[in-house]
Amino acid sequence: MSKTKHQQILSFIEDLAIGSKVSVRFIAKELDVSEGTAYRAIKEAENKGLVRSIPKVGTLRIEGVKERQIEDLTLQEVSQIVEGIIVCGENRLSECPNKFIIAAMELKDMQRYLEEDALCIVGNRTDAQVLALENNVPLLITGGLEPSREVVDLAKSLNSVIIISPYDTFVVTTMINRALFDRLIEKELLLVEDIMVRDVKYLKEEATVGDWYKLSQVTGHSRFPVIDEEENVTGIVTAVDVAGADQDVPISRVMNKNPFTVGRDDSVTHISRKMVWEGLEITAVVENGKLIGIVSLQDVLEALQQIQKQPQFGETVDNLVLSGFRYVQDSENLTIKGEITQFMSNEFGSASCGILVTLMNTTGYIALRKKYRMDAITENFSFYQFYPVPVGTEISITAKLLLVTKKHCNIEIEVSNDQGSLLVKGLMTARMGDNK
Repeated sequence: MSKTKHQQILSFIEDLAIGSKVSVRFIAKELDVSEGTAYRAIKEAENKGLVRSIPKVGTLRIEGVKERQIEDLTLQEVSQIVEGIIVCGENRLSECPNKFIIAAMELKDMQRYLEEDALCIVGNRTDAQVLALENNVPLLITGGLEPSREVVDLAKSLNSVIIISPYDTFVVTTMINRALFDRLIEKELLLVEDIMVRDVKYLKEEATVGDWYKLSQVTGHSRFPVIDEEENVTGIVTAVDVAGADQDVPISRVMNKNPFTVGRDDSVTHISRKMVWEGLEITAVVENGKLIGIVSLQDVLEALQQIQKQPQFGETVDNLVLSGFRYVQDSENLTIKGEITQFMSNEFGSASCGILVTLMNTTGYIALRKKYRMDAITENFSFYQFYPVPVGTEISITAKLLLVTKKHCNIEIEVSNDQGSLLVKGLMTARMGDNK
């Protein structure tokens, strides 16, 4: 299948060495295309993660992110989410951190969590910043606080990344958590483009049954789309179609002339019903009628099975906070129990207010979902802390549904220690969502 000028430019860019400069004039000259065509192709290459524009440097070919999962956030995207300023490390912004570390613990404890491909979220603790950089961990500095010259010089010498956000640590983690949650929602809608095979083996209308046998022997497949001179899909041919036909019979006489075709943005769930119900083994993926890919029933079923095995990907901040908590049998209210860890502490060695609010707010949501299967959006949260909650304290969080109507709900949430003493209390007022 011949490539368009646009596709040729993208292939040319993809073959460039990492770090190569890419410009409109360079592409136009090398491939003998107009500067307008070159500009549009470079913009698409940037969207695909093949190149990145860096201020005062230019557009560079970067390491591709073809295997990136939809729930992954690049350092560039994290910076945009938290409205950050990039101090250094622009050439590494396409990397995706696989975990987030909040530097709210002593250095000896923090050392255990520092590993490459992480991102350290830290305030104005120079010692923690240096330790993270020495372990090749990029920094997201909160509170709008500029790092010292020592820290910046160290980061530059190690080719590491420093991002400064104007928000405090709790707000930053909440913003990242929200973005991750939105990605997980998107993950539920798997599209044809996510699973289609782009390197398609096909037959042309003028081909014969003999050509089908040759292609089948070479590829090991038995089902192929059939296209015309303009690359429009006109049929599908399978082993059943060619069975008993002479070798010189044209493919156009034996193929299925009413093939099932789909678009790249079609839902995999939707096409799976059609393929299963009608016994279709393959479907061609088309754009403006032209063949761009192919999807088999096996591809569809494997993709759906993978989603069922992994309903959630990545670690959101809420998940990290709640990971050590468990449900407690309570006939009247919803109660969870767990330990305050170093990860949840502030500089004084007790649970931070932000973490406590997250725990209590989430417990309220769980109580509402469990009893009424309803969602809600928090409108107001009143927080009363009577005593500090030291690291290592085993706590119980109980949510009591005081008032639940079709539009609003009031939930009282209490935090107690293992002796039953009340430590923290909150009142959550929320607006009801749709029934699930």
